[in-house]
Amino acid sequence: MLILGGGFAGVLTAQELEKRTRRRDDVEIWLVNRENFMLFTPLLPEVCSGTLEARHCVSALRAMLKKGSSWPLTATVQRIDLEAQVVTVLGGDDEQHRLGFDTLVIALGGETSTFGIPGIHEYAVGMKTLADAFALRNRVIEMLERADLEPDPAERQAQLTFVVGGAGFSGVQTAGEIEDFIRKVRRRYYPAIAEGQAKGYLIELNDRVLREMPAEMGEYAARNLASRGYEVLLGTPIKEVREDAVVIGAERREIPTRTVIWTGGVRPSPLVAQSGLECDRGGRAITQPTMQTSHPAIFAIGDCASIPNPEDPDGRPHAPTAQNAVREARRLAQNILARIDGRPMQAFRYSPLGTLASIGHHTGVGVVFGVRVRGLLAWFMWRGYYWTRVPGFNRKMRVALDWLLAALFGTDPVQLKVDYDAVGMGPSGKRRPTPRRIDPRA
Repeated sequence: MLILGGGFAGVLTAQELEKRTRRRDDVEIWLVNRENFMLFTPLLPEVCSGTLEARHCVSALRAMLKKGSSWPLTATVQRIDLEAQVVTVLGGDDEQHRLGFDTLVIALGGETSTFGIPGIHEYAVGMKTLADAFALRNRVIEMLERADLEPDPAERQAQLTFVVGGAGFSGVQTAGEIEDFIRKVRRRYYPAIAEGQAKGYLIELNDRVLREMPAEMGEYAARNLASRGYEVLLGTPIKEVREDAVVIGAERREIPTRTVIWTGGVRPSPLVAQSGLECDRGGRAITQPTMQTSHPAIFAIGDCASIPNPEDPDGRPHAPTAQNAVREARRLAQNILARIDGRPMQAFRYSPLGTLASIGHHTGVGVVFGVRVRGLLAWFMWRGYYWTRVPGFNRKMRVALDWLLAALFGTDPVQLKVDYDAVGMGPSGKRRPTPRRIDPRA
């Protein structure tokens, strides 16, 4: 059995299968991921602000899958051959390996979509990976360092202007964390920067903030961010990102800035559509309610799957959220084993308990069991829910300790830069080879 992807959906599916097959010797589980860890993405913006230590929002796959029947493999998926039931991957030795499978789970998640906007790849910072979080933190601190010495008022203002593209969960939380961080370190470490000089823009193509929530929750989040120095621009497209500015709106207004954060779009991995599976217009694999795709031996789950939701009045599939992925993984593990044993599979059914979002400064918004909450209570609920989802007791304690220390002592404006060539990982260095060639079906 081969699982592609080490996010929530893939890892939790592997863990559930591991739990249910511990007394069976006829099932072997392989999980392929390009990193050797699972990233807890809901906490990623807190890495930018220094509230969380980066290692504490990741968990080693070998620590999460350790019962003996699961084998994590660090490699990049290159091709899925449905007919031959083989997946081609690029290993750490820069060589291709062919992995056979009897059952395949596609949980490749999503990747940043730029919608063809010029300049985003070259000049914007994303918010999808651990490297993105480090890059954004370094950029913000660099701008503060430069602005502290900059004599030209126009250039200083551009350095202290931060533009966030996208007002969904990730965009709103990132905007809030950046404002929190700048406000705290400016007072103590950058006295030459006047209060209120740092300026933020939250730009959204749609007509409201946090469209996944009731309108009043989005309006509250927008008002809160506006009171903290953000200009919230709705119904406004980003036309172009330049090295020294961002161009927005039909009138092509230019905002001088040195920092653009792009959180405005996610698309499924293109490998899903390239595999030949039946996909929707967005490139997600169309599945049955059991999560089985158009190929009987292949299942899809998470962000790259369009799973029918029979309880949705508009016929929309289940939303690609972490909350859904947790429940999908349990049902998928049961269905895979049912298929192996010749038993009928069951449809995935789940109604989310609610939705929560943090907007920084000890403030949040949410809807839980139909009750709308906001402010400090919503922020506590947001933290409490995601803390319970952090994998492992060890990581939970480390995250809780980070939060406590940040509350007591604040955060420091320390840049964490790595010269990859100096440590032998750049073009002139050598990578550590994988120990052996592997085929799960061999």
